[in-house]
Amino acid sequence: MKIRLAAVVLCLLQLACSDDDSSTDPPPEQEAGWTVGIAIPERVQEMHAAVLRGDIYIAGGFDSVGAESRRAYRFLLPQNRWERIADLPEPRHHMPLAVANDTLYAIGGYMGGFVGRANLWIYRADRNTWEPRASLPAGRGASAVGVVRGRLVVVGGTGADRPRVDSVAIYEPTTNIWRLAAPIPTPRDHLTAGVVNDIVYAIAGRNGPNYNVVEAYDLTTNRWTTRAPMPSQRGGLGGDVLNGRIHTLGGETSSSVFDNHEVYDPQGNTWTTVAPMPTARHGLGVAVVAGRLYAIGGGPRAGFAQTSVVEIFSPND
Repeated sequence: MKIRLAAVVLCLLQLACSDDDSSTDPPPEQEAGWTVGIAIPERVQEMHAAVLRGDIYIAGGFDSVGAESRRAYRFLLPQNRWERIADLPEPRHHMPLAVANDTLYAIGGYMGGFVGRANLWIYRADRNTWEPRASLPAGRGASAVGVVRGRLVVVGGTGADRPRVDSVAIYEPTTNIWRLAAPIPTPRDHLTAGVVNDIVYAIAGRNGPNYNVVEAYDLTTNRWTTRAPMPSQRGGLGGDVLNGRIHTLGGETSSSVFDNHEVYDPQGNTWTTVAPMPTARHGLGVAVVAGRLYAIGGGPRAGFAQTSVVEIFSPND
C-alpha cells in the first residue's frame, strides 16, 4: 500500500510540474559564457527588445499559436522577473523598439500578414499607456533602428506592398518630424543594426538570399560606406552593442536556423566568432543591460515557431 501511494504521489507531482511548464521551454545545454535566464511568460518570435531605465522591454511578435500579438512585457532586472504591461494599440510583428532621450519607441512593423505599417508609438511608463507620434514617411517592417544623438535612424525593411525600402528615415523627437536621408546602398530586410561613436552599422539581412553585407551610415555627412563583411550570411538575426562592439545572434535560412554569435569591432573593422547561442533561433530580441547580452525568445525552427527561452552572455573582457 505504501509503495502504491508513493507511486501515485510521484505521478501527481510529475503531472503538476508538466502543467506548470507548459508555456515555457526546458533550459538547453549551456555554452561557454552563456547562462539561462528567466523565460518569457509565453513563447513568442519576431519581436525586438530595448532597454529603458535598466528594464528590458519586448512588444508584439507572433505568439505560441502563430497569431499577431499586441502583448508587451518588461523584465525587471532587480526583481529578476517579467511582468506584462499595457498592450500595443494594434497587433504588430517585425517591429523595432528603440530608446531615445529616455523614451521607448515602437516603430513601424507588420500587421495583417506582412504589410508594412507607418506607426510610431511611445510608451509612457508613468501611465502604462502607448501614445502615437508622427507616422513614418511610409510603412515598413523588418527594418532596423539606430539612435544617434537622440534621433531615430531607421534603415532597411519592406513597405506596404513588400518592396525593399532603400531610404533612411530619421526622426527628430524635439520637433516630432521625420525626414528622408541617403538611401542604403544594399536594400534589404530582416537586418540588424548597431550604433558605435554615432555611426549606424547596418548588418546582414536578406533580399531573397541572405547577405553578409555591412554598411555604415554617418548622420553628419549623410553618407554610406562599406565595411568588412560578416563571416556568415544571415537574415532574421538580432544584435546589440556591448563594450563598443556589435554582437550579432541567430538568423535563419529557408530550412534551418543559426546559433551563430559573431562580433564586429568597428574600430578595427574586424569580426570575431565567439561562443554560439545554446538555442539556435531567428526573430529574437537582443538587449544589453548591466554589461550582459540577453537573447530573448525567437523561432527555434525556420518559419513559424516560438520559444520562451532567455539566454544571457557574459563577456570575459
